Amino acid sequence: MRVVLGTPVRTEPKPWLHFDVAAVMVNALDADKRARELLGFEGELWVDSGGYQILKRGLSISPHALARRYRDIGCDVCLSLDIPPSPADPPDVADRKAEASYRNWLVLKSELPDAKIVPVIHVYPDEGLFLKWIKRYEGAEEVAIGGAVPYILISRGVPRGSRSTALRLIATARREFGGRLHALGLGSPSVSAILEALRVDSTDSATWRLKAAYGKVLLPGGGERHVTDRQINFGKKKAEAVELAELYMFLKATGFPDLDGFDDYVARLKASFEYRALVNAWIVLRSREPPRSAVFRKLYQEALSLLRVDTPLQETQ
Repeated sequence: MRVVLGTPVRTEPKPWLHFDVAAVMVNALDADKRARELLGFEGELWVDSGGYQILKRGLSISPHALARRYRDIGCDVCLSLDIPPSPADPPDVADRKAEASYRNWLVLKSELPDAKIVPVIHVYPDEGLFLKWIKRYEGAEEVAIGGAVPYILISRGVPRGSRSTALRLIATARREFGGRLHALGLGSPSVSAILEALRVDSTDSATWRLKAAYGKVLLPGGGERHVTDRQINFGKKKAEAVELAELYMFLKATGFPDLDGFDDYVARLKASFEYRALVNAWIVLRSREPPRSAVFRKLYQEALSLLRVDTPLQETQ
C-alpha cells in the first residue's frame, strides 16, 4: 500500500529531497501553476479539491472553476469536488449530497478528459446507501473513501460503533469496486496495517509535519511522543528511552538516510523541527507494523476477519 504525503506547497523540509517519496498531495486552494516548481517535486502530484475547507468557510466553488484550477496546476491525480454528508444527515439529504458529488465528477471528467479524476464517496451510517454510491462509480478507474477520519481516528460526534462501521464500509468498497481504492486521510501508523489488511491500495497523511511542529515524533505501529523540553499542553506523553531506542532501531533497519549515532539522533529530535518532520515522514511512509494500542489492535483483528467473512450489505434502491 502506498502512502501519499500531504504537504503545503511552500514548505520546509521537503522529504522528497532526502529520500524516495512516490507521491505528494497538495490542496487546490494552496496551489497554482508554480506548485511543482515550488515543491521541487518530480513524482506523482495529487491535488485535493479543497471542498471541505470551502464549505467550512461558508463559500462555494463550481466544478468548472475547479477544472480551471486543476488545469493550471497540472496535477496527475485530481480529487473530485465532493459534498460530504454529515453522520447526522437523514438518508434523503445524504443521498442528495452524494448525487451532487456525482454530477461534479461528471463535469470534471468532461472538462478534463485527459486527467485522472478520482470521485470521493463518504462514509455514512446507512450502509445500504453507501453500497448504492459505490455501485454508481463502477466505471471509474479509482475511488477515494472520504469522511472516515472522525469515525476511525477521532470517534467523537459520530454514532456508537463508528470504527467498526467504517471498517465494514471500506471492506465493502474493496469487495464491490474493481479499481484502485484510496482511503483519504488515514495514513496514520496506527491505521496503515489495518488498511493493508483490507487491501486498500493507497492512503494519505499530513500528520508528519503537524506532529513535528508540536514537538512530537511518530512511532512505528502508531502513537506519538513528545521529545522536546517545551511545556506540554495536550497529548502529554513524553518519549521514554526505550521508545526512542525502538524508533532508532526501526529507522536504522529500514535505511533512514540521516542517522549519525544514537546520541546525535536524540539531540536532533529535541532541537530540530525539520529533523522530527523527516523522521515522521519516514515513519508514515514505511511503518506497517501491527498497531501498538489495544483499540487499534482490536480493529486490526477485525479487519483480518472481514477478509475471511465478507458479510453482504443490503442495497438501497
